[in-house]
Amino acid sequence: MYKIKDGFIVRKIGNQFMAVPVGGRTSEIHGIIALSESGVLLWSALENGAEEQALADILTENYDVERSVAEKDVKAFLDGLQKQGVLQ
Repeated sequence: MYKIKDGFIVRKIGNQFMAVPVGGRTSEIHGIIALSESGVLLWSALENGAEEQALADILTENYDVERSVAEKDVKAFLDGLQKQGVLQ
């Protein structure tokens, strides 16, 4: 199960979505995280906790994408968030 740490808010700035650390999280994560439209969907699911397969389901249900591509994209998204220290 993957889950976003507490202390982030997602805001739309112009036509971009950004995850911004707030409170104590600002001392751990400097800067903001740009999110695509699909990234916002995945982020929202991760706020409550989600399995990798459930995240791939979200992509296949909302976009015309093959399952194998969705799984690869989810893995890349999760890897990026882990490297940034965003996941619990």
